[in-house]
Amino acid sequence: MKTQWTLVLLLAVVGACKKSSTPAGGDKPDGKIQVAVSAPEAGYIYLDGAYTGISAPGNIAVTAGNHIVGVALQNSFQYLRKQVDITAAGTLNFTTADKPVPKVWKALWIGVNETKGTSTTGDCSTHFSTAELDQGYDFFRWSLQQHFEKYAYNTIHWEVTRKDITAPVMLTRGANNWYTVDPSTIADLMPDIQPGAYDCVFVFWRESEGACSFKSGYFGLAWTNPLKESMKTGYVTVKFDASTSLTDRINYYKNNDPGVWVHEWLHTVGENFYQDKGLQLPHKAGDGLVVHAAEMYHYIFPWMNWYLDFMSARVTNVNDGPKYLGIGPEAFLGCSVREKAINTCND
Repeated sequence: MKTQWTLVLLLAVVGACKKSSTPAGGDKPDGKIQVAVSAPEAGYIYLDGAYTGISAPGNIAVTAGNHIVGVALQNSFQYLRKQVDITAAGTLNFTTADKPVPKVWKALWIGVNETKGTSTTGDCSTHFSTAELDQGYDFFRWSLQQHFEKYAYNTIHWEVTRKDITAPVMLTRGANNWYTVDPSTIADLMPDIQPGAYDCVFVFWRESEGACSFKSGYFGLAWTNPLKESMKTGYVTVKFDASTSLTDRINYYKNNDPGVWVHEWLHTVGENFYQDKGLQLPHKAGDGLVVHAAEMYHYIFPWMNWYLDFMSARVTNVNDGPKYLGIGPEAFLGCSVREKAINTCND
């Protein structure tokens, strides 16, 4: 049940009334009401889902009426929110009691033991042992905590199911000669992946082993319009180059390019899903993909600040329109992909 707060400032009038160019009650001449916002630590202030550009403690100007005011805490990466009926100037004091229950997102992580295809040397296979798949899974779980949940200010919580495939998985080779594990291949092997079951499916497989190589011009791939897929879920495949040591390669990416999992997942929700809800996200890059637009907005590799601002709706707009762009904590509290897939949630 939502809690409705009413913000009212009781004013004590002392002495004779004086004329003033500023309306009584702390209102600005444009009719907006001044509201002071405080929080347990410094944070970014949001109004009705949009970043205001103002940090807490700070003041925001608000029209009278019902609003959602939020603060994304800078250090603890928590989001606090109040639904308030603002009638006069005053102060909103946020505490940890204002932390909302996070929205649950569900992931299916699939480790592939054997991948088969026709390479330049003929038919061959690459393999990951179960122990190696454990390392890949731990890498994924690490990113969920450090990026997916953290950058959403913990307004989402991921529940993960892991199902490894021990039977050989056949690769598809497209017109661009890229090798992929297509969604249709996984759907045939796992018919229990049905609309409403998961928000995203993540597939992890080995790129090369010995003379067998399925090298292609990508690290990860994502299908960008999940509700148009037959499974009605996000879909990501990561083709991992384990080289001579999977442990060393994972540590390399953690230290130098840690964003592969969150980058690909953002393609599944940041190209169409949230735009279809009416959110203003950054413009598309030259290749037609929004998530690839980091350098258009002056972010630099490995783009971790881009992913943070993209998810928290704090990308400064360099074109016409709202001042800041992105998804935002309030949007993450709304309907997830799997809920929209079976119409159990409306926003």
